[in-house]
Amino acid sequence: MAWRRSIAAGAAVCALAAPLALAGCSTPVSGVDGKLADDWAGLPAVQMFTPGAEVCHEKAYEQTGRATAYRPVDCESEHYGETVYVGTLTGPVAERAAPPEADDALLAGAFAECDERSTAFVGRQWRDGRLTLDLTLPSAAAWQGGARWYRCELNELTTVTDKADWVHRSGSLRGALPPGLLLTCFAESGKNGSVDTMPETDCAKSHNAEYVGTFTAAATRKYPVSKADWDYFHSNCRKAMAAFIGVSVSATSKYGVISWPYSKATWAGGDRGVRCYLWLETKKMTGSAKGTAGKGIPS
Repeated sequence: MAWRRSIAAGAAVCALAAPLALAGCSTPVSGVDGKLADDWAGLPAVQMFTPGAEVCHEKAYEQTGRATAYRPVDCESEHYGETVYVGTLTGPVAERAAPPEADDALLAGAFAECDERSTAFVGRQWRDGRLTLDLTLPSAAAWQGGARWYRCELNELTTVTDKADWVHRSGSLRGALPPGLLLTCFAESGKNGSVDTMPETDCAKSHNAEYVGTFTAAATRKYPVSKADWDYFHSNCRKAMAAFIGVSVSATSKYGVISWPYSKATWAGGDRGVRCYLWLETKKMTGSAKGTAGKGIPS
């Protein structure tokens, strides 16, 4: 922009020459006002990074999503988690000075949205599979800059009934859960009525537990501690069991039941989903109990 530089130089010369010969300075040519600062275009607005939905990630799940590490991949290639939805935090949680932790009760609304979106995404209750649903939030620096997005992430696990690890997989979860991902039968072991280990097993093999469905506890429900708390859980799981087997709720009293909220931390963050299992305790059976009307199930 050479014309701006020449005007600036001329103005400086006139300022120095003014005490000697005022007539030596003249008004700028038409269309030029001699003011430099107001001629520059304004800086463009800062673009806030927002991640995309329905993409997959080559790295294992992290609670903090940084723009510099954002590398979405095609879900047909090998990946870990899958983003099913991206929402915006509002209300009190958005007014926090820093990103909330995963177990913050103020995230309950966001988790409920993710829960509903994830079930719609896979075409059935997502807890029917070896999956976990987690939220990814902006970094502290991005939060300070105004970022309030959250990602709803479905991740496959090695198990949902023991210490688990992330699974490196390929293919999107959209529309259907692969048969190998569905929860089926388990070989539970424990002492004095407790559940110590519960590895998955083929239903054609001898087993004493089977996944029967899920119920969602009321948002006001606390994590179970007392017998009365667990009675509420077991009662609702018996409803899922009755529908699975094809018997009345009262008829399920002859069987044991396992009610499994995922963890105390996820409960605190708004996860009210409870997985339910038919439990035969020390008895064993082969084959699935689904639709049997109780036939073949030891009591």
